[in-house]
Amino acid sequence: MSGRFARWRNLVREPDLFAAKTILLGFVIICSLQVFLRFVLPVPLSWTEELVSAFVIWMTFLGIIAVERKGTHIRVELIDEILPAKAVAVVYGLFDLAILACLVAIIWGGWETLHETAYQRTPALGIPLNLLIAIVPIASVPLAFFVVRNALRRFRAAWS
Repeated sequence: MSGRFARWRNLVREPDLFAAKTILLGFVIICSLQVFLRFVLPVPLSWTEELVSAFVIWMTFLGIIAVERKGTHIRVELIDEILPAKAVAVVYGLFDLAILACLVAIIWGGWETLHETAYQRTPALGIPLNLLIAIVPIASVPLAFFVVRNALRRFRAAWS
């Protein structure tokens, strides 16, 4: 019983990771379907590549949020080994400021792009292009939050 509750608790705590896993499953199913239909039966589908590319975009951004939330993104461990804790916090703080500047630009540019592509649709499925690219500015907001949260945690740990 507790295992079942643990899964639901993780779903509530990590909805981004659950969504990314679900999208990955859809990605595998659709790619397998496309390979089967194209090479076993000579009946390729035109819409699968379009949907898979949308899945890749969404899965990437949801995965980035999950990685930043956990603070497990790739970093240079040599900095941790050479510099004292306070210097490491400052160096990573500078990295975080650069990341935040990029995220602000992504949010701004993504919002503008959503307005510019408001009436465009994908060729095969007819999906609004906004639906495909909306994840970029939307995901950047929680990503910025987690960058700030992780930076504050690093600074508190270094100066305590």
